[in-house]
Order: sequence, then structure tokens, then C-alpha cells
Amino acid sequence: MTTKASVRPAASDIDPAELENVVGALLDPGCAPTGTVRLGGWTLEYVAPRAFAYTLRLLFGSRIYDVAPLSPPARVIDGGGWLGLSVLRFRQLFPDAHITVFEPDPEIFRLMCRNIERNGLRDVETVQAALSHADGLQTFTATGSDSGSLVANARGSAVTVPARRLSPYVDEPVSLLKLNVEGAEADVIAELGDRLASVDQVLIEYHGFAELPQSLHTILARLHEAGHTYIVSHFDETNRSCVPPLRVTEDYRYFLLIYSRRLAPRTR
Repeated sequence: MTTKASVRPAASDIDPAELENVVGALLDPGCAPTGTVRLGGWTLEYVAPRAFAYTLRLLFGSRIYDVAPLSPPARVIDGGGWLGLSVLRFRQLFPDAHITVFEPDPEIFRLMCRNIERNGLRDVETVQAALSHADGLQTFTATGSDSGSLVANARGSAVTVPARRLSPYVDEPVSLLKLNVEGAEADVIAELGDRLASVDQVLIEYHGFAELPQSLHTILARLHEAGHTYIVSHFDETNRSCVPPLRVTEDYRYFLLIYSRRLAPRTR
């Protein structure tokens, strides 16, 4: 029997000085609300420049989505692709991986597809749908930024979007599952059921919002049941709600990053 080698990260990276120059321009009060920037040879179309800048810094500066080498068959599922920055990072790290990316907001989806296409990314399957507990049509609040949601309170316009269950996409092993679904993460993980054990590595952005049921404990329990070992991170020092001194108020709102992996059984 032939065993495929893990897909190891590529060596290329974004120059830190170039990254900070682009981030600084996007954070400038005079920055246009929409436009394009050049970064590392890419041409990137953006909306919501502040959110775009912080995402660039987190993904390419702090490298919050950088994970271990991918296990065979090098399949990545990206739930909540927004403008495609996560897809770009995964492609930069894993040039041979097949990526399936979901984005529900129809306008944002079109921008994401343009960013993927204009930068020559191949072997990327784009799905204009929200991940949810059931297939069908659901009401989604589109914010024009990175905070659109099926379930969380958000300022925006209500649009009807297709919703998809994740489990049909996990009918074979998945190397990496990333979820940034603005409060729907517990529903998506619950629907996945036993198929979570077919996923090698998991990244989940957890949204602790006062208007939503607390579900961190249920997500961690399901990861544990699926044989995963997990780490919970507060991203960085800018995530003030998770940096001491800690407080819980009635209108709490915080974010956490969960990373987990199915480790090989220990041998003595």
C-alpha cells in the first residue's frame, strides 16, 4: 500500500514591511471604502477597509491560520471565506491542496470569486451558501463587511441565501476544516456529527455574543468525542475582552480561536 506524504507548507511569505504599509494605508481615515491593493504580487479587491486590514494582519502577520502539514488527501474546507484572504493563505501554504470555500453573502461572494480568479488560484471550489444545521433557504443579515450572520445581531440588510449542511462535504477524509461563521459554529459542528472524526485539523473562530447561547463547552466536548486534542487562543492583545483584567457584562462580546487535531494514539 502506498502512503501519500503530508502536504508541507510552502516557503513563500509576505514581507512584513510591505504588509504593514498596506495595512497602514487601509487604516488611514482617508482610505476609499472600496478599491484594490497590491500585496505580495497579488491584486486584492476590498470593501470595509478596516476589517480588511485587520484580517490581513491576522492571517499574514500573526498567521493565525497557519497549521501543521496537511494529511492526505490534502482537502481544505473553508466555511466563511469573506473576501478570499483565507483561501489565499491556504493556497500560499499548501499549493497542492483542494479547497472548498463557502460564502453566503451574494455581493461578498462575487468579490471573493474575483480575488480568487484574478490571482490565478486553481483547484478552488466556491459555494455561495451559508453553512447551517439544515439545507434550504435562510435569512442572512448582510453587513457589507465581515460580520454578516445567520444568527447573530448585526446591522445590515436581510437577504435570503441558500443554506447547506456540512456533512455531505465530509464524505471522505478532510485535512483541514476552518469555520468563521459568525455564531453558527456550534450548529455546524453539531450537524457534522460523527463525521467530525474524519477531519484531521480544525480551526474555529468562536463568537461569544450575549444574544447567542453559550456554546464553547459543547464545541469542545464534540471535538473531544471525535478524538481531537484542542487549544483555545484569544488571537492577540487587540482582542481586549479576553485580555486581563477580565470582565463579564450583560452585553458581552468576545472572540476566541479554537485549534484542534486528531493525534495518533500514544504508544508505550
